[in-house]
Amino acid sequence: MYNTPVSIKDKWLAFKDRLEEAGDTYGRDTSKITIMAVSKMRGIEEILEANACGPFLFGENRIEEACDKFSTLEGLSLYLIGHLQSRKVGRINTRFDGVHSVDSLRIARKLSQRALENKKILEILLQVNTSGEKTKFGFDDYSSFADTAAEISQLPFLNLRGLMTMAPFTSNEFVVRSCFSKCRRWAEGIADVIEGEVVLSMGMSSDFQWAIAEGSNLLRIGSAIFGE
Repeated sequence: MYNTPVSIKDKWLAFKDRLEEAGDTYGRDTSKITIMAVSKMRGIEEILEANACGPFLFGENRIEEACDKFSTLEGLSLYLIGHLQSRKVGRINTRFDGVHSVDSLRIARKLSQRALENKKILEILLQVNTSGEKTKFGFDDYSSFADTAAEISQLPFLNLRGLMTMAPFTSNEFVVRSCFSKCRRWAEGIADVIEGEVVLSMGMSSDFQWAIAEGSNLLRIGSAIFGE
């Protein structure tokens, strides 16, 4: 049983122990797994404290909040991981290093134009809906997804690096791992249009061990670092 840590540093060290344990269990080298600290609803001091433990990539769900907080946080890598409405693409500025929730060709085209205006290449991940839940965004048909991914990979000022998915909030290991496995297979199917090593953004604080088992190399961790 793990003790309940108090500071962000303590939480991170406790999570790191669990990460290493999962790596040993599933035969993964955890040094090759990137941690993205999900900082939604967290203050600047908390973000800086977390970064001192990493440094991490930072993921924000809401573009307005991200713009407000990170305008004063130079040098930290910022990614949008929440749903992006087309009318808000214009809010993407040079503080953003990427958008990991691209769920349509229309959004990708708008991001390409915005990145051109900003004169900064954006790293993007395509969001796939592997659970079939209607409350989640993302591509859900492989055939159309593969064709769209190929088209998106050709858009200027976008760097297509991989896929992102979210499993259902359930303790059912089979259900969760099936979603992650599906995401991995979809990524393998479009590997020829992805630039560099394929990024698989799968797993959060509640299910990161199963994500590691299925090949994730980017974990989105919120409460395990910042607390509830």
